[in-house]
Amino acid sequence: MFLNISFTNNAITQEIVRIFFMILQIIVSYIIGEIGYEHIVKHFVLAVVNEEEQKKEKKINGKIKVGLLTNEIPPIVYGGVATWIVNFIKMFEDDDKIEVIPIFLAYNDKLPSECLMKYPNIRIIEKEDDIRVCFEDINICVNNLWIALETIEKIKELFPELDIVSVCHSLIRMENITNLGSCYTNNFNQQEITFQSSDYVVLISKAEEEYYNQFGYNLFDTETKVIYNSYQPKYDKEELDINYDSNTLGYIGRHVPRKRPELPIVSVNKNNIDINVINMGVDYDKYDNEYWRKLEKEYKESLKIIPFTVDKDVKEKYWKEIGINCITGIYEPFGYTICESLDRRVPVIVSNIDGPKEIIEEVMENVYTYEVDVDNYQNDINNFTETLKKTLQISPEVRRKNAEVARKALDRLRPENIKKDWINLFVEIIN
Repeated sequence: MFLNISFTNNAITQEIVRIFFMILQIIVSYIIGEIGYEHIVKHFVLAVVNEEEQKKEKKINGKIKVGLLTNEIPPIVYGGVATWIVNFIKMFEDDDKIEVIPIFLAYNDKLPSECLMKYPNIRIIEKEDDIRVCFEDINICVNNLWIALETIEKIKELFPELDIVSVCHSLIRMENITNLGSCYTNNFNQQEITFQSSDYVVLISKAEEEYYNQFGYNLFDTETKVIYNSYQPKYDKEELDINYDSNTLGYIGRHVPRKRPELPIVSVNKNNIDINVINMGVDYDKYDNEYWRKLEKEYKESLKIIPFTVDKDVKEKYWKEIGINCITGIYEPFGYTICESLDRRVPVIVSNIDGPKEIIEEVMENVYTYEVDVDNYQNDINNFTETLKKTLQISPEVRRKNAEVARKALDRLRPENIKKDWINLFVEIIN
């Protein structure tokens, strides 16, 4: 008797073959008289149960090992994901039940040697063969990749029982729409397939979950959870030297269309408001930036541009020079900048949309919001201007008091609170 079985790396095929040989072993044992017919079903059930118990034992024997898969970790920074990675690792430092193991995908960037010293348990995937070694003892994979679909599929092939939790830091399809198309976001189909290949998708705000559902992603056989990003306030016991008399407006962050970073300077000049504006974060490196070169000349009397930098001293200087920070945009999944503004007790004009709106919902009376008009740019400028004029009429003392109260919005985002949500998810997966 010959068996002609074609073996593949497909996870489903592997599982079918495994069950086939389990049944075959039981039948052979029956034929040669090792077990009776009445024991066949019992033997099969016990084999399955025993296998499941072994899987569970692997997961609960010692710490739960969480593989944190990423292609950016400081100093390799492409955006807010790097901040999230650092915060996630810190959140579980010295935890007696969960060990977070960073797994760095080094296909595009080599891991700097300083990371090996800072994260001694970090693992590196430089080639496909490294995947098996990096994940062989991992219980849960927390995935932060959207541009390496083949890696995710390979992990699933090698470890079909491994639960993959993909963290959606932003919906690439939504970014592609709101950034008016981009060579960086036209690969949103890879993210959609990654959703399908995952067991769970974590969304970082309720607004993100709504967009997720609008795109029909909820039709995938993948569970979703909303878990906010954590933010550890740095200035609980330290009051910075904020000039509440200053009306200088600031914008800090990425300069992409969806964030409408030019809104403050356009508003000020269109309405002849005699105040200065500082924009920090303009990227002149790779392709230069024709649009912001033009704005820099057009508004040279009132606009100061600080190019993108990771220099902390330059960043600190920015915060000292402004009096009001501006959080603008038509799509924002979460919003680390609003968190830092609140933490520093800097008065803030903020768009009442998506993540920022959820962050400030308990302190709406202590910040200065404007109605976002996604479809009408001129009306968006007018709405921002209306809030700006009202804010300029508020006394320095009231600004200071409001800024102090507004910090309370950060309490629910503290790591010890967000960590509980993650532990609940891990427990659900393990059980």
